[in-house]
Amino acid sequence: MNPQQISVKKGTNTKTDNMSVANKIFLRREATKHLNSLRVLDLYAGNNVLWGNFDKEKYFGIEVQKGKGKNLNSDTRRVIDALDLSQYNVIDCDSYGIAFDIYKKILENKSVQNGTVVMYTAIVNVFTQMHREGMRMFNLNKMYSKCVTLFNPKGIEFFYGMLGNYGIDKVTYYEVKDDYLKHYGYFTV
Repeated sequence: MNPQQISVKKGTNTKTDNMSVANKIFLRREATKHLNSLRVLDLYAGNNVLWGNFDKEKYFGIEVQKGKGKNLNSDTRRVIDALDLSQYNVIDCDSYGIAFDIYKKILENKSVQNGTVVMYTAIVNVFTQMHREGMRMFNLNKMYSKCVTLFNPKGIEFFYGMLGNYGIDKVTYYEVKDDYLKHYGYFTV
């Protein structure tokens, strides 16, 4: 695994759906500049802000909260297995925390095409509970319950370990440190 950090402006410590919007858009431009066209699957689409100013051949957003953007109103975890991911060359997973289960489903899905760009968000702090799929992957279930605050801040390290286990050897990200440690980045399948 070779994480590569890029420089962008640091965000604030306020939790919003699109904190550091300009930085996130910059990251998406960097991640997709080599693609001839964009076919975007936006798994946590919100109000469709991050992809709003991109010229897209195809865009499909999913958002659990009703009334946000032009999206399928559903829980990503409930529909991801039914999606044909070969239709997309960009999969955006800008969720809170680290969605280990969603990344695992993406990386194990046989329909994902080589060269697909996966945008990710990984956010942790001492109180951010690690997703149970992450605990399962690294056989942490018994130890985790005994020392939650030891494992929670290491969630990003476990995330990169998971990517390495799936053969992802390069990621590009930017980091924001405040009350949380946040990595916003991308990798290519």
